Amino acid sequence: LLSYLLSRNIDFQTARNECVEIHYVLYNKHYYSIGFGNISGGYEIRNPYFKGCMGEKNISRIAGSADGWLRACCMFEGFMDYLSYRTFHKMNNTNICIRQPTDYIVLNSVNNIKKVQPILDEYETIHCYLDNDPAGKVATEYITGIQQSKAVDESYRYEGYKDLNDCLRKKRFFKD
Repeated sequence: LLSYLLSRNIDFQTARNECVEIHYVLYNKHYYSIGFGNISGGYEIRNPYFKGCMGEKNISRIAGSADGWLRACCMFEGFMDYLSYRTFHKMNNTNICIRQPTDYIVLNSVNNIKKVQPILDEYETIHCYLDNDPAGKVATEYITGIQQSKAVDESYRYEGYKDLNDCLRKKRFFKD
């Protein structure tokens, strides 16, 4: 799993703080994956060979402050993009990252876009870091249409890349 994270240029300490190692049995074979919790108690699970969910599929929400929820959030399509953002943040990369403290929301699938709506209503600013593919663009348009002046499309920050992790992998030493 460590080599998988390294292949995606994810900072190991960041992943260690945000993820768990999940062991499971499927068809009498033992597997293990990186697990990222969601608000229903389920986990998004990834390894080099598998991408799926254990338990109920739902969004993930991470407070940006120990004191509670903040007024702004950054929203990502998947947890590898969230971990990529946190890696860029650790590098002090202001070309990618927002300067102000924010909460974090991970959709874990664009199919969860309607589930996130009540939570987004709580924020004054929503920074959308969704994929630069048709599904990500449609989801961004949906959020910016519903949330109007509150939502900001941040995908220009990694223009030319499929998503934030693709940018991190291909521009490994990207600096301000």
